[in-house]
Amino acid sequence: MPKDRFAENPYPDLEVSTEERHQLIDLVNGFVEEHFQTYEDFVRVDNRRVNERRWKHFKSKDDLHVYEDRRSSDSGKSMESWNPETSQDNAVPSKKDTPVMLRFGTAVGHLDDLMFGVVNPTLDTMRIKASYVHDLDGGAILCPVLEPTEEEPFRSLIIKWMTIDAPLQSTSLVKVRDFVYIEATGILRFANGDRVGYQLLHSIEFPNTKPRPNVIRANLSYFSFFRQIEENVVDVFGTSTVAPGGDVMRFISVRVATEALLSATDLVFCGQMKKLSWMLQHQHSMDRQTQRNENCVMCNKQTTSGADSARAHASCAMVACASRARSEGASPLSPSTAS
Repeated sequence: MPKDRFAENPYPDLEVSTEERHQLIDLVNGFVEEHFQTYEDFVRVDNRRVNERRWKHFKSKDDLHVYEDRRSSDSGKSMESWNPETSQDNAVPSKKDTPVMLRFGTAVGHLDDLMFGVVNPTLDTMRIKASYVHDLDGGAILCPVLEPTEEEPFRSLIIKWMTIDAPLQSTSLVKVRDFVYIEATGILRFANGDRVGYQLLHSIEFPNTKPRPNVIRANLSYFSFFRQIEENVVDVFGTSTVAPGGDVMRFISVRVATEALLSATDLVFCGQMKKLSWMLQHQHSMDRQTQRNENCVMCNKQTTSGADSARAHASCAMVACASRARSEGASPLSPSTAS
């Protein structure tokens, strides 16, 4: 991967007012509530079965399946982008052949691991996620609106910019597409108490985020929901619509939307690797601390400068790391995961 694909921020001066922050939060809450009801109906009413008279199977990966809407795809409000100048939704022109894709199935793992892979509110975590999930080619954090806290470690709302590796982009046939969008994550609950993780990506416009020369601004609307249904099995449901802008072949829109939906198969592994990296970094920090003190800062036992002592008291650092990971919503790796 090129080292500089996350080095560029084309809109470094973007800021939002307090009023715009509240508007963004309200906008996201409305979108999430609407699509959350769709997912709950899919589970409770449809018994997790796809209406194949409406949806045509397009592609599968592992136990995730992507379907394309058979109907003419007037995607309506789901493909509108928000503009703070009007405080209203501005419609993005929609062609009838804009594809609407549906994804459902399961992923192996645990919900907390998967959500830890989903959440990427900083440039570093955005870069790490892209290296495992391959969901974008480059990107930048434009403006945080809500950041994770100890009480809500999976809740975030971040304004971002990204480019994607679209088919034929390396040729002169297709120009580079970029997106300015809000990404929101968090945890909700069904009426029965089941925890449901969500991820939303939705295009947004600001006066100072105009497309750059020779780059076409695309629009997207992407929703995902995740729910633990069995030990080591996570239910996955979502929709994706991409309007690439300009005159492009329809298969490019379908390909981009499909790859985004199927990338969920890598989220659990991404979360596990992020936790492992975090634990190793903090263990190294704790090891250095114990070497500077006569007594172990965790167990208060006398230490020596030998390698055996360093190995023995490294376990204390791991305990502290695991405890802190739990306090931040990331369960410690099990022995089977860390191996």
